[in-house]
Amino acid sequence: MTDKSEIRLGIVGMQLGLWHAGAIAEIDGASIVAVADNIPGKLPGPDITLREWADSLGADAYTDGVEMIRNADIDAVDLCVSPRWRLPLVEAAAERGLPVLLEKPWGANMAHGRALADVIENSNLLHMVEFPLRYFPPIIELKRLLNDGPLGRPFIVNAEIVMGVIPAKMPEHWMWDPDNGNGAVNENTCHVFDTLCYLLGEPVSAHAFGASYHGAAPALPDGVVANIRFESGAVASVTGGSLGADILRTPTWLDVYAEKGQALVTGIEHMFDTLTWGRSDDSGEPSRQHWPNPRLRTLIVQYAIAEFIDSVRTGRQPESDANAGLNALALAMAVNQSVATGETVDLRS
Repeated sequence: MTDKSEIRLGIVGMQLGLWHAGAIAEIDGASIVAVADNIPGKLPGPDITLREWADSLGADAYTDGVEMIRNADIDAVDLCVSPRWRLPLVEAAAERGLPVLLEKPWGANMAHGRALADVIENSNLLHMVEFPLRYFPPIIELKRLLNDGPLGRPFIVNAEIVMGVIPAKMPEHWMWDPDNGNGAVNENTCHVFDTLCYLLGEPVSAHAFGASYHGAAPALPDGVVANIRFESGAVASVTGGSLGADILRTPTWLDVYAEKGQALVTGIEHMFDTLTWGRSDDSGEPSRQHWPNPRLRTLIVQYAIAEFIDSVRTGRQPESDANAGLNALALAMAVNQSVATGETVDLRS
């Protein structure tokens, strides 16, 4: 916990870090005071170098993330690098006791994910996985409606988020490196996996069909349909991958059949904005609530980053923790394995 009115953040990794920086600029009580990346020349997006961009913020610029974490005058660190590069950065944050926000996916594989979790657990480090969808208002309200709420226990969920096809045609993209992104299911469908775990609890098994339809990484599917069973008894069917047409702006939906009714959450561009629901014994029109999405697609992270900043200020551990990261990672690995073998994968073994 810090009693500072302004939380001073350092960002490592400026490709996605520019998205995070835009979201931080929308949040009162937070500022970026240090940035780090080893990108030579211009940053991806703005036509300026890292140092020029840092100067425009009044921030210090570093070409080494570990050096920034060790030396910058910051209250917390935001890691926007892909999984391969995270372990030494998390270790450096743990040495200083700096709260850390990690972009999804949690890790490249289960061994890597557990190594990250071990560092965090052994240092009792305040941390958060940047799973944005669980922090969108329709999902928070849906969770309130379930179990002890008016809809009761959830039974069956259908969900879909399929990112655009462009990465599926880029075999050089880090997403397809088995030691880094380890496929579209891990890098992107983890959005759905985490949202389902947030709503339904611990996953216990998964079975999936799919393929590498565009062939960017023949051993890793770019499109899947997965069935997941949860410890609660709930089951979910997920369509995911990287086969979408960008012109449709990633239609995003989640349909819940529960003990006492049904709910549908919809949106576009990976962002949920509308919740429609009703009880089985209702008459008339269903309840419908709509929340405006952040004004830019790049602000998808805004709710999650606001949660992280509040947790740094209060010392409260966010719910999207290492276990949440490991659950989504385990589901991604299980789905990839099931596509390859045709077998159901038990996550408890």
